[in-house]
Amino acid sequence: MRSRFCAFYLKDYDYLIATHHSQYLNGLDTETLAQEPLPQWLSLDVIRSSHTNDKGQVTFQAWYKLDDEIDAIHECSDFLKCDGQWLYTEGKQMDPVMPNRNDKCVCYSGKKFKQCCGG
Repeated sequence: MRSRFCAFYLKDYDYLIATHHSQYLNGLDTETLAQEPLPQWLSLDVIRSSHTNDKGQVTFQAWYKLDDEIDAIHECSDFLKCDGQWLYTEGKQMDPVMPNRNDKCVCYSGKKFKQCCGG
């Protein structure tokens, strides 16, 4: 999950396609991933992860800014291990859990959320 977040951050769409299980792409391609508007990715919070044999799950929030608004993708993602590589299959979207005003900012600036991205 962390490598896929980094790929989104770096706009490495080829890597995202390569780490997406081919049976679950549903027409997704690099051109679709590169369509504007693109968010400014801020940080990734892995909430929990687990795996059993060749199946894994990661619950996370990926924080981003778009049009000066802070939001997050909150998802429980499923992965399959194929030939030694974990591949994303699909995920269940959930509502983001937004930080409180006095929590540390999601961008890891060290400031309170209200004094940084939430201000």
